[in-house]
Amino acid sequence: MNISADVRNMIITMLAEGSPVWYVAGMVNMRSHDVYVIGHAAGYPDKTKLRRAVWATQNHLPQAA
Repeated sequence: MNISADVRNMIITMLAEGSPVWYVAGMVNMRSHDVYVIGHAAGYPDKTKLRRAVWATQNHLPQAA
């Protein structure tokens, strides 16, 4: 799966805002499984971890594990 950083950030942001995986998948025209994998790598379903991932990306900081 080869996606741009912008699309990845959009997915993580939408999940952090509480949008369900199926909705995000429809918005970015991807399979729900792929969206889930991207979200899971950033901390999904923990919205706090997702928000930290978004913040780190926006501030160009390495993401904490």
